[in-house]
Amino acid sequence: MKVFVSSVVRDFEQYRAAAKKAVSLLGHTPVMCEDFGARPYSSQEACMTEVDQADIVVLILGAEFGYQTSSGESVTQQEFRRAKAGGKPILAFLQELPVEGKQQDFRWEVSDYVDGLFRVTFTNEQELSDGVVRALSQMAVSREAISEQDFVRELQQRPNDSRWGIRSDETRLELAFLPQPKLAGSLRAAHMQHEAFFLKLCQAGLGELKAGYDDFDNADLTGLDTKGLVWRHHDSGMSWLSISLTNPSSAGNSFASYYISPSRVRAAALAAFELLSEGKGGWLQLGLYGVAYKVFAEPPAGSVTSMSMPHRSEQSLEARQLMIPASKGAYSRWLDDVMFRFARKLST
Repeated sequence: MKVFVSSVVRDFEQYRAAAKKAVSLLGHTPVMCEDFGARPYSSQEACMTEVDQADIVVLILGAEFGYQTSSGESVTQQEFRRAKAGGKPILAFLQELPVEGKQQDFRWEVSDYVDGLFRVTFTNEQELSDGVVRALSQMAVSREAISEQDFVRELQQRPNDSRWGIRSDETRLELAFLPQPKLAGSLRAAHMQHEAFFLKLCQAGLGELKAGYDDFDNADLTGLDTKGLVWRHHDSGMSWLSISLTNPSSAGNSFASYYISPSRVRAAALAAFELLSEGKGGWLQLGLYGVAYKVFAEPPAGSVTSMSMPHRSEQSLEARQLMIPASKGAYSRWLDDVMFRFARKLST
């Protein structure tokens, strides 16, 4: 990959050298303005051309704004905006030190919560080099990951609900996870961990020790069944958890089973992620099934004698995301968006 390194040059040579070394160590081609050589056009055109031709842009920001162009932008700011407008992947690294004026405004632009980038900070050359290596390695894995269409095809090969002993109209949450790159030999490892996985389920609040579990094994799948939950691991490396969300009716609320508790969905989704991902990156699909004629709200605490039933007939909602790395923070932010979209769809 061609990696364009964007930063000020003056008094920043040691950091640019660290970034160049990190890019080269991974077998990529660093593109540095100081290596351009003579060209029959302006410096601005040379920089913009190289940004356009790069596969990835590494943006490194310190305290200095640098040369200000006639537009009022710095050269680095122009490169950042050109890369962003062209849809280029940008990896941002911000030096930890006091910053003022236009450079502070630029750093805020890069770091904006909605429209900016999730950035990494550094204090010295080694931290910058390590950060570049990690980020480029993750980018390489992302580029090698299978497409969403391929992920959907693999999901479709799962056994249907009846083979799991699950009613098609039962309200449940399912999280499917496919590591990227795929892990060889994962079926054998999962087969040996039924008891350990069951204990983790119980510790996460998704199972009960006294309920025990039943082993499940066939040629391509291993897993376990326990009260209200099914876990499967496929030979492809895909794992999934299906968790019942059906609320038992009580004497005070005979309509409890018609409510889908958002807080329960979120808690189960977070726990399932921790159990399946184990810090690995990959494809995730979060689904709600058996949602027809259900209300996406917390069940009333008191006695209920009537309720308004939605006339929605769709049975399922699904959301997919490639997450590398699959950190708890990144997943939690994605889950916020998914919960918002699920709530909107279930309110119509």
